This record gives sequence, structure tokens and C-alpha cells, in this order.
Amino acid sequence: MKYITITLLLFCVHSAFSQEYMDKIVVQSCECLGKVPDNLEGQQYNMELGLCMIEASMPYKKQLKKDYDVNLDEIETNGEKLGRVIGMKMATVCPAALVKVTQKNQKANKGSEDQTTQGTITKVDSDFFVAFHVRDESGKTMKYYWLTHIESQQELTSGYTEFVGKSVAITFESKDFFDPKIQEYRPFFLIKKLEFQ
Repeated sequence: MKYITITLLLFCVHSAFSQEYMDKIVVQSCECLGKVPDNLEGQQYNMELGLCMIEASMPYKKQLKKDYDVNLDEIETNGEKLGRVIGMKMATVCPAALVKVTQKNQKANKGSEDQTTQGTITKVDSDFFVAFHVRDESGKTMKYYWLTHIESQQELTSGYTEFVGKSVAITFESKDFFDPKIQEYRPFFLIKKLEFQ
């Protein structure tokens, strides 16, 4: 009976220590994530979250290996496992931060879907890349970039400057690129298909 009592006591002490160090990792990860700039999107935000988790976990790498079989010396293969272990516990400490991660990922995934707009080409820039300024039916003018092959029934390379005033339907995707003028990421609309009407 005495042996069982000692074993239970040791188990309780181990469980309490295990919970205590995980609490520290989770709180530090949440605090670190709270300092990540809001203007980061999708993958960049996820990378910062991962770095926060790794940094908070490093002092406890032996315990994580023993209790959760997460080897921080092989983070490239164990990173996802670490994320699952800590992420589940973060949901109770900083749920708003995890909601933000989810929203950013959804926005990034949505941003990569093809979209379509119709309007009239009002201007063509050809400084570094060709860009078509298109005014839609509501009167709003947006800039669409020609960076890769565009599917079109027209030969584009020889006379694209002559398209001003023509009505078009543009299929495009939105990608976030760093803009040095404003020192942050912003969406660029990349043309995939151009149909003249």
C-alpha cells in the first residue's frame, strides 16, 4: 500500500510539472504571437507563429521529447507535431489569436482563387511591367498586371498599347507582394485571361 501511495504521489508531481511547463510554453507563445505585426498575411503569419512556439519550447526540449515525443532537434519533421500539441492548448489561453490565424489563412486561400471583372481599359502602363487600368461598371478603376502568359483571343505582345478604350473581361488572381513605397504588403491583381468584348 505504501508503494502504491508513493507511486501515485510521484505521478501527480510529474503531471503537475508537465502541466506547469506546458502552461509556460503556451503563455509565452501567446505573448509572442500578440507582438507579431497584423499586416503579415497567411504563410508569413504562420511562420511567425511557428517561431514563437519553437522559441517558447526550447528550454523544455527534454520534457517535450519525453512527454509528447516531439524532438526539437529535428524540427523540420517534428514542427507539425509541436504545432498540434501547443496549438490545442493555446485555444484556451489566447483564442482570439488563433481566430486571427484562421482568418488570415482563409483570406490567403481566398486571395489565390481566380476572380473576374469587366470594364473598359482607360490606360496602359509599361514602365517595368505592363499594367492595364480598367474602370468597371461602378466607375471604380483598378490596376491589373501582366506578369505571365495571358490567355487571350488577341495577339497581345505587338499592340497592347492600342487597347485603351476597349471593353474587356479580365480573369485574375490576387497576390500579396511587398510594396517598398508604403513599406508593407498589398494585393496586386495578376491577369490570367483577357477577353475583349
